[in-house]
Amino acid sequence: MRRHSIALLALLSIVVVLSGCTVGGEPGYGTASGVIIKSFGPDISEVFSGDAVTFSLSVENVGGMDAEEVKARIFGLGTQWEFTSDRTQDIGFLERNVPEYGQGGWGDAQWDLVAPSALRVDNEYTAGVRLTYLYGTAAMGDIRLYDNAYLRSNPDEAESIMRASGLESFSVTDGPLRISLAGVARPLVYREGSMNQASITFLVENAGQGKPYWTDETDMTFYVDSVTVDGATCDLGLTSNEVRLPRTGKKSLSCRFTMPAPTTGWEAYTTIPVEMQISYRYFVDSSGSITVLKSLFSNGGTSPTTTSPTIPTP
Repeated sequence: MRRHSIALLALLSIVVVLSGCTVGGEPGYGTASGVIIKSFGPDISEVFSGDAVTFSLSVENVGGMDAEEVKARIFGLGTQWEFTSDRTQDIGFLERNVPEYGQGGWGDAQWDLVAPSALRVDNEYTAGVRLTYLYGTAAMGDIRLYDNAYLRSNPDEAESIMRASGLESFSVTDGPLRISLAGVARPLVYREGSMNQASITFLVENAGQGKPYWTDETDMTFYVDSVTVDGATCDLGLTSNEVRLPRTGKKSLSCRFTMPAPTTGWEAYTTIPVEMQISYRYFVDSSGSITVLKSLFSNGGTSPTTTSPTIPTP
């Protein structure tokens, strides 16, 4: 996250060899990534009026970064239920998914409740749960840089070189926010005596099943920790490092940089490393239902409706 070093890029788990002008792959929208809800629901599907009930939640970090501040909040059910535990449960820290082990950190939470008492009719209730956590996505690529003098001295090779992608490789950690690159459809060319300015565009999109935010759950925002080209900060021209995502599609962030003079030696080209790291909070929702059977021995009270109560926004 913000206080973490870009060294987290060593955790990169997806490698893409480039072809084309936009790279990083096209992840499926709504894919299960980051911290996911494995299960949520009551310990028993039917109880009698006034009985004790436990709702349980199981979660797993299936992404490529550690998850911090993992919390779960239960909502819904209405006012007739009695909570004997806190509505918000702190799950804490979940380790990233380690490929050699085949899984990431697991966590769980429980809520103890008492079902509405003195019901005269059976009723079905639905509980919702919101899982929130602090996460990040990191990306790294290598841009090919050729010396114009080399291309001029090898015209036959130069034609095929300039038809190839400008990126030699690109990697990104798996998470609900994905990063891809654009603006590098061709290799960069360094020309002696010119300004040698170039630009690169990072594309950020929400590919998870929930929504990102930084300070407010209603905002589709993320925080830009760092963007570097050849080890130096590349200015995105932002007034704030907190950036809003569009409801659909990708957010583009571009920066300009000065190409370094090639140091190829006997090699045909050199590479310029580009890196980006972002942080964000993320939430996903789920729900579970339970049927509360009417009291065996009614002791009065008003009859409830048989319609399931609406789940309010958490």
